Amino acid sequence: MSSIRILNLEDNEFTDSVVSSPFTSLTSLEFLSTSGNHFDIPSSLGPLANHSRLKVLILDDTKLTIDTKVASLIPRFQLMVLSMSNSPSRGFELTSLGFLKHQYDLRILDLSLNYISGPFPAWLLENNTKLEKLFMANNLFTTLEVPSMTLFNLSELDISNNNMRGELTTEFCANVPNMSYLNLSANRLEGNIPPELGSIKSLYVLDLSSNNFLGGLPIQLLDSKLGHLNVAYNKLQGEIVLSDHTMNPHLSRLRLDHNLFTGSLFFLSSLVDLWVLDVSNNNFTGKLPRLITNMSLLLALDLSKNQLDGLIPQEICYLGDLEYFDLSDNNLSGPLPFFISKSMLHIHLNRNKLNGTLVHALSNSYGLVTLDLSENEFSGRIPYWLGNFSQLSILSLKGNSFYGTFPEQLCKLKSLSMIDLSENNLFGPLPSCLGPMDLSKDYTDKVISSTTEMGDVIIGWSPWSYVRTIKSHPESFHIKMKEEFQAPHTVGFTMKGRFDSYKGYALLKMVGLDFSCNQFSGEIPPEIAILQEMLTLNLSHNKLTGRIPMSLSSLTKIESIDLSYNNLIVFNVSYNNLSGAIPHKNQFGTFIENNYYGYHLLCGLTLSKKCSTTINVNCLATKSCATTKEDGFIDEETFYISFGVSYTMVGLVIPVVLFINPQWRYGWFHYVELVITTCQSLFITCYYFVQDGFRKLSRGQTF
Repeated sequence: MSSIRILNLEDNEFTDSVVSSPFTSLTSLEFLSTSGNHFDIPSSLGPLANHSRLKVLILDDTKLTIDTKVASLIPRFQLMVLSMSNSPSRGFELTSLGFLKHQYDLRILDLSLNYISGPFPAWLLENNTKLEKLFMANNLFTTLEVPSMTLFNLSELDISNNNMRGELTTEFCANVPNMSYLNLSANRLEGNIPPELGSIKSLYVLDLSSNNFLGGLPIQLLDSKLGHLNVAYNKLQGEIVLSDHTMNPHLSRLRLDHNLFTGSLFFLSSLVDLWVLDVSNNNFTGKLPRLITNMSLLLALDLSKNQLDGLIPQEICYLGDLEYFDLSDNNLSGPLPFFISKSMLHIHLNRNKLNGTLVHALSNSYGLVTLDLSENEFSGRIPYWLGNFSQLSILSLKGNSFYGTFPEQLCKLKSLSMIDLSENNLFGPLPSCLGPMDLSKDYTDKVISSTTEMGDVIIGWSPWSYVRTIKSHPESFHIKMKEEFQAPHTVGFTMKGRFDSYKGYALLKMVGLDFSCNQFSGEIPPEIAILQEMLTLNLSHNKLTGRIPMSLSSLTKIESIDLSYNNLIVFNVSYNNLSGAIPHKNQFGTFIENNYYGYHLLCGLTLSKKCSTTINVNCLATKSCATTKEDGFIDEETFYISFGVSYTMVGLVIPVVLFINPQWRYGWFHYVELVITTCQSLFITCYYFVQDGFRKLSRGQTF
């Protein structure tokens, strides 16, 4: 075993302390991977210090223990590849980089998902001038410090999600001339985005999202060889105007969302090879440019939450590969064009001014998972062909002018998780065919995990290539960085009387039905209770009659039921052991005799049996003559008890507070003394005033 040069134990269930394991004697090792096990390894890597041939060390998802030898230990190895990234579930807590002080030959270093704090370690880059890839995302770095030397070999850098402060300077851009992948997202970087980033000719992926960058978007970034540009969630502003000769055939993903950009979208005419375009949550104005239709590769288009107006161009609907389409929260008007794309999965057109009938506008979109047309001005009947969309999970037609009866074809939709037909003009009976529907069947992957993948950016490296004797497994190990467009799937729904937006995990768990604010009549079909996964049911503001079906009590997961503003019988106490006079105040006066079946000891205005005397019937039935006060608003005994307890507590709290706080005690005594002095003065004044008055009266004088 002492001659072993390559040892890979990755993803097993081994448990051992490396100090006492055979690892210490395997000094010929060049490659060692213990990732995904339960080994206990000192953070100084002391047990491996004598492994002078070790070049590749993979310790991902491994438990490290604190070692006091970190500062003094000088290992004999010079690593080329070191990976110690970890998942939070492992409880890994690498907090110091001291064990790297003596490493000068690193090419690939991955220390992401740890608890390393302090300024970004620029010294690590300066010590390892051959470093090619550095991944230190999800740590606790405080400030961004720029290396003072040019790093010609560094091509990939990910220090995202560290909450770092500072500015991205031109010096930084000059020192990484061969950078191809740069991810600084989810920090607190500020200032302007340096235009010099566009001068890095090899830069292909740039992610500056979720920072505090100000100013405009440097045009140089759109006129470079960038393939992926993400500046979402910043404070960028102004218009984006490109020159006539600007053309970027490489840019495939562009995210400008959640900023303060203004002006038109005409600049998109130069970016015809986009796969993903998200400019939502800005202040763009004007009409939708027809030039978007030149983006034949477009898979995801999100222009929501802007101030766009006019018609939806028919040409957009000819984008045959389009899967995600969101124009919600704009001022778009006119009819809905005929959609040709059969690959469409998610359509969000809610909160616009679209009108007309649907007719056959979406009849070819058989793969739809989400259809949100809520809060527009659509009219006509709900189209029957919606029942052909077997994958439909979310259907929201809320706040339109649809009329007619509920189309029974919708009962074919077995994958629905949310259906909202509220605030329309629908009438007729509620559908009893909803019973067989399974509102939660197979919608998890389609609604939440549905991700538009536009290929993978492989940031590949092969640790095997650093072990010269092994050349038969060039792709055994690699780092795969996926660039995906996560469809937001934000859907509004009313629950517990409050309209909220649901997304992510909340949307995953949201299962509901809302038919409120229509003209539905008749009884509530008991079959509706078969929808066992339902969390919310809203049938309010209709013309429903009859009794509330007992079957609703079987909805064990229900959190909200709203049946208000109908003509339902919501009170029935038939066949119990009640006796006495029936109350006639408030809502009790509206109930009829059918609500009191099976009672021989009740009497009152609602029943044919009147109460002939003022003697309480309950007294006669129970042989008790105790006086009752059936209409009393407050229980007198409870009132007196609570009154006495309250004043007793006040009497006890005041002395305790005055005892604890001397300043308040002195203030209180001063106040009491002042009141007593004032009262004494008033009493003396009143006394002499009255005495003088009687004296004058006795003498016959007037005041």
